[in-house]
Amino acid sequence: MKLKYKNFEIEVYDDPNYTLNSAHNLRQYEKVYFDGQHHEDYFYPTSKHVVTIKEVENEVSNAIICEVGGATGISKKSFIVEDDKIWILICNKIYCLKIPSLELQWQKEIDAFTNFSIYKLEEDFIIHGELEIFRITKEGEIIWRFGGRDIWVSIEGKNEITIENNTIRLFDFQSNEYVLDFDGNQIEDNPRIVPEQIKKKWWQIFGYN
Repeated sequence: MKLKYKNFEIEVYDDPNYTLNSAHNLRQYEKVYFDGQHHEDYFYPTSKHVVTIKEVENEVSNAIICEVGGATGISKKSFIVEDDKIWILICNKIYCLKIPSLELQWQKEIDAFTNFSIYKLEEDFIIHGELEIFRITKEGEIIWRFGGRDIWVSIEGKNEITIENNTIRLFDFQSNEYVLDFDGNQIEDNPRIVPEQIKKKWWQIFGYN
């Protein structure tokens, strides 16, 4: 995915075939960021996201971020660019890199499992995690967090999170609806009424016992 920012062209993409500490990669990167906690993690990260910066078609910097956890991909909702920085989600972490150098400013775990998307909210960000919804500052400090009755994944085609009219509207896996204000206070709670005989948890639907 490519975008223009000031005089730069920024490209963000996956490099699933990249192997840490290997001389046989098709491409080597100037900066390699990885926060693996165990020896085996070092060789088998779940997701590998690349950021490159070009100016007048000349590449000025590049970096690859590798992480372990719930796998993530690249979409227009997986990163935000502004203030000469890029905030990018990978697995259950968020990384903040400086533009154009791509020097690491900070990284932090947000959701316990996976971060699906990031949204601008006033001067902060909303993070759509698998287990919780978060409002964080640009420095990664959590302002508030909100959990529902189930995970924040929809199997009915609904948007799990919509920000509009000074509210945050949420749907969980069971299609229960929640409405929050920007301070994280719940102002509506609309549980979906489902007959008891067809109620299933997410792990049952996906075949886990």
